[in-house]
Amino acid sequence: MTVLIIGGAYQGKRKVAENLYADLPRIENLHEIVRKMLKEDKDPMSLADTLCGHVITCDEIGCGIVPIDRADEYWRESVGRLCCALAQKADAVVRVIAGVPQFIKGEQP
Repeated sequence: MTVLIIGGAYQGKRKVAENLYADLPRIENLHEIVRKMLKEDKDPMSLADTLCGHVITCDEIGCGIVPIDRADEYWRESVGRLCCALAQKADAVVRVIAGVPQFIKGEQP
């Protein structure tokens, strides 16, 4: 099973993952993994298939002001595109706001 959990910083994504999907391996802070990959000139989209079978948490970074720095803008775009690809493959997509999970795709276990 693949689960994508998104939400703002410090909104309770980890706690939701621990409570609902304790039996699945977890990848946290996908947005930071993407940043590191871009700094190493690696393609983050290569993760789309690799992360199947995991619970993945990622901060929503695509809302708000567009960054002035081109590298930050590219990072934001890369995170968004990867999340779209993962959401398409995922069995469940959950958005967490103030610790409350909202199931966008799939059903709560």
